[in-house]
Amino acid sequence: MFRVIEPVEVDFTTSIAIEEARRLVLSALRRMGGRIKVDSSRDIVAGFGSGWKARLLGVLLGGIECFPRDVVVALRASNGKTLVKVSVRDTFGFGSRVGVADRIQRLMYDNALAVKAAFPDAG
Repeated sequence: MFRVIEPVEVDFTTSIAIEEARRLVLSALRRMGGRIKVDSSRDIVAGFGSGWKARLLGVLLGGIECFPRDVVVALRASNGKTLVKVSVRDTFGFGSRVGVADRIQRLMYDNALAVKAAFPDAG
């Protein structure tokens, strides 16, 4: 009945310097409505959704956006480029019903692509 929500990962490179890339990531996450949990020079974690709202109302009544998840971004320099790894993971803890799981997976993928969209030369 319940299905585990697998993490979503999107990796890309950019010619933008790592400091500017960090600024772009933070800006994108804030525009998306994320709560910045970790902000270090190379790693950023932002929380989305609401665990209590998802538990109380459920995703169907509370809306798909209430599903709790973290967007984790790792920035690394390599050969004059910046490697960006975006991971979106479920923080709800016990998965979701099969009918809703695909919608949640799509939401998580859209979150990862929204970060990538902040980089015009992402490849």
